[in-house]
Amino acid sequence: MALHTIENEELRVQVSDHGGELCSIIKKSTGKEYLWNADKAFWNRHAPVLFPFVGGLKEKTYRYQGKSYFLGQHGFARDKEFELVSNSGTEIWHRLLPDKETRAVYPFDFELETGLRLFRNQVVVLWRVKNASKTEKMYFSIGGHPAFLCPIHGEKREECEILLEGVSIVNTRMLENGLAKKNLEQLELNKKEIGGKHYGAINLTEHLFDRDAYVIEGHQTREVALAGADKKIYLAVKFDAPLFGLWAPKGSAPFVCIEPWYGRCDRVDFDGDLTKKEYINALEPSEVFCKNYHICIF
Repeated sequence: MALHTIENEELRVQVSDHGGELCSIIKKSTGKEYLWNADKAFWNRHAPVLFPFVGGLKEKTYRYQGKSYFLGQHGFARDKEFELVSNSGTEIWHRLLPDKETRAVYPFDFELETGLRLFRNQVVVLWRVKNASKTEKMYFSIGGHPAFLCPIHGEKREECEILLEGVSIVNTRMLENGLAKKNLEQLELNKKEIGGKHYGAINLTEHLFDRDAYVIEGHQTREVALAGADKKIYLAVKFDAPLFGLWAPKGSAPFVCIEPWYGRCDRVDFDGDLTKKEYINALEPSEVFCKNYHICIF
């Protein structure tokens, strides 16, 4: 499992061949780490790539063209060895192609490339998904699952906040045994103004994630930030994804996951037909899907 480094004047970042996973973000002026260390006592990952599905499948099964396929939560990419494609020093790319194992659970001829690019104080996370088939449409989801240290300055976790830019109320879909509930719930946020921007704040209480993740759909915001006890933002995730998740293990785990998604787990009443899956992406033969999100370090 090789690790690779890219850096600029502000940041030093590491990524692994295993899962093409981002493993470290260090602010060079302070030496401070911003990414979770994958301590298995809480969660043994840093920032896995979720592909070809985000979240869980109902009964871990889906149907396509009359055949059923079995696949666990978040797909297989996070557990595969990726090929290093290029490393310029400030930008790095990895690639994953189908093999016998993937074809047994996902019958499509895909090319998945994951990249990281540094720009000033930002880590730009890049995805390219290509349908390599010349005849068949391809269905897939993709998402990020980065875990950011929280707290980061030594304060109590309960003194920190999750900030959603531009909203004071969000509609969230909660989970039931790992699947999305039918109905939305309304979550009222505390209003904040920081640096001239308006946010809705969620306090990081010990019981915030007792009911699992929050799934926030419909482009309700495009920026989610973390603030410490000093009420200053130290990290923000900016994205154009149609939905995102917020998650941490139950209790007082010292990190929060902010997860831009192009896809979602099955709903509790889903019938399993892949072509009808909510938020599924479809690529025509030879078509390419390119998306990104930004991690901003302050």
